Amino acid sequence: MTRYAVLAESPEECAAGLARLCEALGLEPTTSPVRLTDGRWLARAVTPAPDARGALTTVAR
Repeated sequence: MTRYAVLAESPEECAAGLARLCEALGLEPTTSPVRLTDGRWLARAVTPAPDARGALTTVAR
């Protein structure tokens, strides 16, 4: 699994950046914007996990 992060100056900028990143790369958001101790904002996303049901169905055939 690959993790991505967005660092911004405001929660709105962070949320918008996260949305653009997820849309562009097909990621799943994992952390909504949270305020860091230095006053900046951070949000995270990851690559989607494979569909376990699809994998099991393929193997069972």
